[in-house]
Amino acid sequence: MRIRVVESLLSFFLLAFCSCIQDEPLSPEAEITAFLLPEEILFSDQPVINQGRNTIQALVRPGADLSSVAPEVAVNDFSTVSPASGEAVDFSQPVIYTVTSQDRMHTRDYTVRLISMDDEDVYTSLMLNFDFNYWEENPTYHYATPVPQTSTGLTYEVFSTSNQGVALYQQFGSPEGYPTFPLERGDGYAAKLVTREGPGNILGILNIPIVAGSLFTGTMNLLNALRDPLTSTQFGRPFNQEPQRFQGMYNYKAGTGTYIGSDGNPRPGMRDSCAVYAVFYKIDETLETLDGTTIHDHPNIISVAMLPDRSSTPGDELIPFDIPFVRQSDEPVDFSRNEYKLAIVLSSSFWGDRYEGTPGSQLIVDDVKIITQSETPEQDASH
Repeated sequence: MRIRVVESLLSFFLLAFCSCIQDEPLSPEAEITAFLLPEEILFSDQPVINQGRNTIQALVRPGADLSSVAPEVAVNDFSTVSPASGEAVDFSQPVIYTVTSQDRMHTRDYTVRLISMDDEDVYTSLMLNFDFNYWEENPTYHYATPVPQTSTGLTYEVFSTSNQGVALYQQFGSPEGYPTFPLERGDGYAAKLVTREGPGNILGILNIPIVAGSLFTGTMNLLNALRDPLTSTQFGRPFNQEPQRFQGMYNYKAGTGTYIGSDGNPRPGMRDSCAVYAVFYKIDETLETLDGTTIHDHPNIISVAMLPDRSSTPGDELIPFDIPFVRQSDEPVDFSRNEYKLAIVLSSSFWGDRYEGTPGSQLIVDDVKIITQSETPEQDASH
């Protein structure tokens, strides 16, 4: 009798367990989490996935054959994607990738565009000239990021800002609440960067006494933003011409209050200054990207263009800057053997990445340009 009771109980629990498994709802998620292209066709880093706009973009080398490219595509658990991962696709025109959720009731279309650097307008708009007229707002956290745009309306993400890190611990309802935001100027926009008081101690993990507005070419590694802030800024984008001059317009006003050190204590007598500089460097097996710990003194740095006077500017109007790149290394630049990157770095506090500065410091920048060696003397003289 006891055996039958035990058997009955086991049958009951087995049926209940199976029922629970069968009744578990299927996942409605449909998302591309990674999209990898063959390294030999890439001009830039691996493709940029914009989940807010459902776009995937990458810059490809001049002359790259796009008629049959087989990307490796990763999606969230249990969903499927079409075209399939590893399937050869013609990318001479934008391609739609459709992700279907496990429950088969939800789909999400991504537009994938491979942008060839053969196009002179594309190269100039995405690599050399930045007017900060077009910004995209993050739909969840509402911070804005400037996105270069060609004359035909094509956009590509080149810049990152301190806003991405700030959004991890502080959220605002509009772009102006963040330290980097667009400023109306004439018939377009400039970039405004402001140093503000930070949130202080965050869960005993990190003390953030100030947050500086910053804008740089490269990416933000958010996994390191709280654990190791200086390595979270990945400076630079691939660059295939030797830069000669760094130009633009700016206005800077250092904050009038107390300079705050990274430990949160006042530093009497210290005056804030801005960061306006560009760094050209070689990448190799020892270095993939410069970060906050290496941007000023890594041996792979070829040349630097640094604003010589980082103090406040007179008046309220933007004034021009024109800075030569100064060699830091005697090593010849050889694009046939080596690969290089260029980083543009702008901040309302020079040591803002270390959470140092004066609240109230403000930097406005516009019409930033990189003049390269390939330009003729007549072209260079016209800038």
